[in-house]
Amino acid sequence: MIPGEKVFISWSSGKDSYLAMLKAQEAGLNPGKLLTYIDKKGGSISHGVPVQLLKQQAKALGLPQVLVPVVRGKYAESFHKVITELKLKGFKGGVFGDINLVDHRRWVEKACSRAAVNCHLPLWGMKEEDVLHELLARNVKLLIVALRRDLIEDKWLGRFLDLDFINEIRNKSLSVCGETGEYHTLVINGPLFEEELKIETSGFKTVGNTVLLDYNFG
Repeated sequence: MIPGEKVFISWSSGKDSYLAMLKAQEAGLNPGKLLTYIDKKGGSISHGVPVQLLKQQAKALGLPQVLVPVVRGKYAESFHKVITELKLKGFKGGVFGDINLVDHRRWVEKACSRAAVNCHLPLWGMKEEDVLHELLARNVKLLIVALRRDLIEDKWLGRFLDLDFINEIRNKSLSVCGETGEYHTLVINGPLFEEELKIETSGFKTVGNTVLLDYNFG
């Protein structure tokens, strides 16, 4: 790790990528851009966060953002193209929020190696509960924006992640960080934010077993 190294953040809009960015900056890296993949409906992959909110979040963090539409079957090539372009703009590495999924770590390491950029994984090896407790200790506000309704009660959708939620997930013997898609969060405030995101919701929508917040933009 080179102090001052300019890096992009693999940005989901949620807790893991946010804490990874915080730790990367505290370790001396220089986050210069958020890199987010969006689906054909214009929302972040898995989290279902609309582009409007993604842009508001990037503005609140004071960072430019690259929104990359996902093309089915061409994710790897899209990733390679984007980070190759970033490398030409002076980016030397990428920061990822992986905690314990070995296959995904191997994928990002291979992808970064192919593009000859450094791969930084600040959260790797942390206990999942430690990740959540650190975020809460830093007064980070995490809105639960999606969940698997076959695993977690709908009542948690649209609420803030807290100790009660952590305890309930633990008691269900689920991944407390939702590493296999049990739930997803949106960071609306915390260190590095210039202002808190203002969120208006208009109910929810269901996609298979997943229920996601719907948003109102006036």
